[in-house]
Amino acid sequence: MLQKVGFYLNFLLKGVSKYNIHSPLIHDLVENVLDKEKKFYSFLGIEHLRALLLKDSSLVFLHDLGKGSTTIRGSKTKVKTLTKKVQSRPEKAQILFKLINFYNSKNILEIGTSLGLTTAYLSNANKNSSVTTLEGDPSIYLMAKKNFQKLGLKNVTLHHGDFDNLLPKIFTQKFDFIFFDGNHSKKATLKYFNWALENFMEEAIYVFDDIYWSKGMKEAWTVISNHPKVMMSLDIFSLGIVFFKKNREKEHINLIHSCNFY
Repeated sequence: MLQKVGFYLNFLLKGVSKYNIHSPLIHDLVENVLDKEKKFYSFLGIEHLRALLLKDSSLVFLHDLGKGSTTIRGSKTKVKTLTKKVQSRPEKAQILFKLINFYNSKNILEIGTSLGLTTAYLSNANKNSSVTTLEGDPSIYLMAKKNFQKLGLKNVTLHHGDFDNLLPKIFTQKFDFIFFDGNHSKKATLKYFNWALENFMEEAIYVFDDIYWSKGMKEAWTVISNHPKVMMSLDIFSLGIVFFKKNREKEHINLIHSCNFY
């Protein structure tokens, strides 16, 4: 906790408010995504399911939640505890929804399905999209599969297995939106990022979760935002967002905003 407080204080020293942003791209993103208060009808069903999961005391046996999990591998955990610990908050998932909706992303990859609530936001953001999502834990994979059925998601392809085995084949496809949330280690994050770049789209948006989860994740984010192919990086503390289009000068922005705490 103290380390994260230190990270945020340093973030504030370099940060700017939305009123000091000169980039048209980031100005539009703030206005149409971060500041947009509109609630979409699909949010209701997803949050109803979250409420049910947060009341579910049944036990699930966990095998592998990836680097950074606060849950012990090989343990039995209540579904409600798992939901609270591993699912993105509604506000964060809704940022992803609004990004996809605003930029009209159509081929979406999520690395780290968890229970599938965030996946549902990705799926509903654009009904003409296809979502590919990967989960490493077999028990959580089965739970996510059931949740997709409950929510009636038709445009989601769910894969189970080791990410190192799945991703080389997955990345033969081109994605215009990737959410990196499957392994909060510097090594894995940079490996998956570099694999994605081998077949990337210039119009793509990559979003990285928990970029201040640890010193290693902070270092990974620094490498990513400084990569020569990245032309614009937006740090909102809770997420890191990068763009690749070359019709602009390279720029990095730390945005001080209420979404810093999502």
